[in-house]
Amino acid sequence: MDLSGRWRVARLDADLQKRGADPELDDTRWAEVEVPGHWSTHPTFALNRDALLHRRRFNAPKPADGEREWLVLEGVLAEGDVWLDGHFLGSTGGYFVTHRFEVTEAFRARDDHLLAIDVACPPPGEGPKQSLTGSLQSGPLAPPTSPGGIWRPVHTQTTGPVAIRHSRLLCVDADQTSATVKIRTVLDALEAGDVRIDTSVLGPQGHTSGSETELHTVSKGENRLEWSVTIDQPELWWPWSLGEQPLYDMAVTVRTDQNEVSDRRFWRTGLRSVAVKDFAWTVNGVRAFVKGVALGPQSATLASEPASLIADDVNAAKEAGLDLIRVHGHVARPELYARADELGMLLWQDLPLVGTYSTSTRRRARMVAREAVDLLGGHPSVALWCTHEEPNGSIMPGPVNYGDPLGSVAARFGRHLLPSWNRSILGPTLRRELRASDPSRSVIMRSGTVPGLTGSTASDPHLWLGWHTGRHEDLAGLLRRWPRLGRFLGGFGSQSMRIRDWPGTAPSHATAEEAAFERYLPRSAYADGASWARATRSYQADLLRSQIETIRRLKYQPAQGFCLTALVDAEAEGGFGLLQTDRSPKPAYRAVTDACRAVVVAADPLPSIVTPGRVIEMAVHAINDLHRVLPSAKVTATATVGAWQTRTTWRGDLSSDSVELVGTFRFIVPAVHDLLAVTIELQCEGDDDHPDVVASNRYQSVVIPPAEDTASDRVRS
Repeated sequence: MDLSGRWRVARLDADLQKRGADPELDDTRWAEVEVPGHWSTHPTFALNRDALLHRRRFNAPKPADGEREWLVLEGVLAEGDVWLDGHFLGSTGGYFVTHRFEVTEAFRARDDHLLAIDVACPPPGEGPKQSLTGSLQSGPLAPPTSPGGIWRPVHTQTTGPVAIRHSRLLCVDADQTSATVKIRTVLDALEAGDVRIDTSVLGPQGHTSGSETELHTVSKGENRLEWSVTIDQPELWWPWSLGEQPLYDMAVTVRTDQNEVSDRRFWRTGLRSVAVKDFAWTVNGVRAFVKGVALGPQSATLASEPASLIADDVNAAKEAGLDLIRVHGHVARPELYARADELGMLLWQDLPLVGTYSTSTRRRARMVAREAVDLLGGHPSVALWCTHEEPNGSIMPGPVNYGDPLGSVAARFGRHLLPSWNRSILGPTLRRELRASDPSRSVIMRSGTVPGLTGSTASDPHLWLGWHTGRHEDLAGLLRRWPRLGRFLGGFGSQSMRIRDWPGTAPSHATAEEAAFERYLPRSAYADGASWARATRSYQADLLRSQIETIRRLKYQPAQGFCLTALVDAEAEGGFGLLQTDRSPKPAYRAVTDACRAVVVAADPLPSIVTPGRVIEMAVHAINDLHRVLPSAKVTATATVGAWQTRTTWRGDLSSDSVELVGTFRFIVPAVHDLLAVTIELQCEGDDDHPDVVASNRYQSVVIPPAEDTASDRVRS
């Protein structure tokens, strides 16, 4: 029975704490909210920070002999106390965790029922946090409103005498010859007895790929069972950039000794092997350079968004040439994972921990880790777990001068290497929990910190060059000085605004980083708000293009990939996203799409201004992410100033999955005061099996008289 729809809601005051679960309490004048939903959508509770009592009346038939009834809550944000007909059933914890409460006797006692749930979602406040809501409430991608509410469906479920309380499916090994799937269940038996467990596997083409039957004797109460299924000659699942995405349907059916179905679980899964070691990614044994984007909560009203919006965000990432989505600091709706499986999008899955947490959260955080594996372990797209985002706080408390000696710069990062409870105890605890629960996937213990100065531990540093500190052009120089920072770059980008006539006080919306805007794009420097908004969008596009090109030119030496900050804005006014909240693309989306094509050419950037007679030297690189050689490729570099033009051409084979220095484009700036444009083009003819490959890139500067030149003498690689 589905219990979605209109529920009655009131603030949980002292009186309701005593009488709120009483079926005789008159709630006819209470406000109503939609379940699934968030209370912020109701004008009365838009700014609510208190616990709310949710009540729902319903009728249910009495269960037949041998049947058991369960109340199922698929997600309460963030925690709740559950009552039925005035009797306490239990508490919920972990906002994405499904909770099941047996209500068989209550359903036998009467036909009409009153379900009451106290829901609390306190704001994180200052200092160590208590609620494990991650980026739903904390960090740069958090929506500005409270996410509190019963955000996932509520329903009843009927089973036989043996119910599946918990279940988990993992593909622990896969290659061309065979795949091994491990299944774990926790069965709740009403009485001791014999059960039969049927495991069925339906292949991508609709044929049976294997089935197994096992007989077990179970005790009264909980019984933990684990077994493995081997699938011969599997069709392997691949990321979209490497291959196809065949999916298998698997089912576990529990039957009683009378051969009656007591309970079932279903999964749609893919068979693959993924390893991430020191941020080097391999899928089914094939190395991959991953291009990723972080995805925060997709909406402030995530529960009520249409399924198509959730899935279309995965489509948008793929169309931009990205093959990794980081589910940043939260567990998303099921549609996201299903679409990622279908499209071949790799997922970096965070636990919902962002920033620092209280020592009292350790036990709950371990439970959340186990439940995340139960919920998501069967999805082939989920490639990596991450326990904690920035456990010691932000890596960039203030501007850094990257021209300082390396030791001075390193000292600014030092606190991220110092022990703390979040870094040294909570992180390792959750890593052990995830490894024990899911041996098939790699685990990153902490994100957003710097790698060890002398050790081998990798991280994805959040440098924020060009936004929190320095210039975005500083990245190449910094990585030459400290190469391990470029192993896997995360946390880069800038905020940009929706185009409209912004007032002089902008930006003032909740998620705006006002200090960064003032440093790089002050509103006061522009005559009108629309011009300022366009400048923020142009700056964001240039920053992302520049830093992605820098990382791609370091492919495998040492860079293994990157993950830029955000796919979608957190607010309608603007944000870090490539897409606005209505999913209209910003200029940054096109810039990222161009920078992330499978084959690109890139060169050293030009200075903003140059003078006649200046020697320009630009190192030209060709990057090929295709896993095949591009024979007889031709790369042409052309510089144009007015009617003046010079050109250099190179020819040769471009290796599979590689980056190659094609050569150095050298020219002297002519005595023409005009726009300088440098175009780099790559052409490779295809064959019967492959289309032609064409790539291009463009760089611009302005030629001015010598007295106005403030740039350095030469541009080098």
